[in-house]
Amino acid sequence: MTVHSSPARSAALALRLLSLAYFWMGTGALAVVGALPVMAGSLGLSEGAVAFLVSAYSITFAVGAPILQVMVGHLPRRTLLLCGLSVMAVSAVGTGLAPNYPVLLAMRVLAALGAAAVGPVASAMGSGLVPPSDQGRALAVVFSGMTVALVIGVPLSAWGAAVAGWRVLFVAIGVLTASAALLIGLRIADRVSGQRVRLGHLLDALRSPAIVGGLAVMVLEMAGLFATYTLIAPILHDQYGADAGTVSLALLVYGVAGVGGNLVARRLGDRWAAETLIAASLLVMAGAFLAMRLLPGHIAAALVVLVAWALASDVFMPSQQRRMVELAPGLRGLVLALNASCIYVGMAAGSFVAGSTSSLFGLEALPYASVLLILLGLGALGRSRGAMKREDAAAEDAGV
Repeated sequence: MTVHSSPARSAALALRLLSLAYFWMGTGALAVVGALPVMAGSLGLSEGAVAFLVSAYSITFAVGAPILQVMVGHLPRRTLLLCGLSVMAVSAVGTGLAPNYPVLLAMRVLAALGAAAVGPVASAMGSGLVPPSDQGRALAVVFSGMTVALVIGVPLSAWGAAVAGWRVLFVAIGVLTASAALLIGLRIADRVSGQRVRLGHLLDALRSPAIVGGLAVMVLEMAGLFATYTLIAPILHDQYGADAGTVSLALLVYGVAGVGGNLVARRLGDRWAAETLIAASLLVMAGAFLAMRLLPGHIAAALVVLVAWALASDVFMPSQQRRMVELAPGLRGLVLALNASCIYVGMAAGSFVAGSTSSLFGLEALPYASVLLILLGLGALGRSRGAMKREDAAAEDAGV
C-alpha cells in the first residue's frame, strides 16, 4: 500500500521498509551491549550499572507492549509506527546527550516505550499486507530486520563506540532512525486503523489456554536460547579452545547463518504450517544444544552446531508470530504485542538461568539447561494445540 501502482511491488517495498523499522529498533536496543565497555569507562560506572540499562529496557518493553495496545492500539497503524520510531529517534539522541546516569536510564526507558509500539505494529502491518497464505513469508521479511541488526548492528555499535565514542554513536542512531521514519512516512500510505483493544480483550487473551500456551512457547524458546548464548564466549573458550578472534568469527558465522535461516523461513512459510515449523525448529535447537556437549571439543564442531542453532532459531521466530496471529486473527496487534513482550521475558529468564546454573554447576551444564527449556517449550506447543482444538470444537458446538 504505497505510491506504486503494482500491488505486488507495493507490498514488497512496504515489507522491506517495515524490516528497516525492525533493524533500527534492534540496533537501538542492542547498541548498549556493543558500547558497554566504552560507556562504563567514559561515565566512570561499573559495567553492571551499564548492563542494568539493558534490563531496564527489556522490562519496560515487556510491560509496555501490551499496555500500549490497550491504550493506543486503535490509532492508525502507520501513525502509531511513525510515533514509535520518532520516540526511538529522540531517545537515542537523548541517550547520546545524557549528562548523567539518571537521564541515561530515563532515555533507555523512553526508547523501550517507542520500540514497544514499533515491533508489534510493524509485524501486524506486514501480516496484513498479504493474503493469509503468504503471511509466513511476509513476517519473515519484516523480522529479517532484527536478524540483520544482530549480525551487523551490534558489531557496528561496538566499532562505532570505540572509534567515534558512544555519544556520537547514539546520536547517529537517532538521526538514522528518524530518516527511516521519514522514508516510511513517504513511501507507505497505509491508513488502516489498528484494532481497538480493551482491557477485557487483554484479560480474555490471558485466560485462553491456547494463547497462553503459545506465549509460553515463546518464553521457553528464548530462555533456552539465552541460557547458553549469554555465556557463549566463555563456553567456546573453555570447551573448544577458542581465542578472542575465533570467538568473534564464530559469532559472525552464527549471525550469517541466522540470516540464512530467515531466508529459509520465507520459503518454508508458504508450504508448511506454522505449528510444524515451530516443532521442527525446536527439535533442531534441542539437538544442537545437546551436540554442543557431546561432540568433540574442536572449533569446527562448534561452528556446525552454531549454524544449526541459528538456522532453527530464525525459522522459529516468524513461524511463532504467524501462529499467534492464527490463534487470534481479530486481535493480531494484541497477540503480537504479547509475543514481543515474551521475547524479552525469555531473554531475561535465560540470562538468569545462565548465571545461576553456571555458578552452581559450571559452564558445561548450560547446554543441558537449554535442552530442558526447549523441550518444555515443545510441550507447551502441544498443550496450546490441544487447547486450540477444544476451543474450536466448543465454538462449533455453540454455532459460532
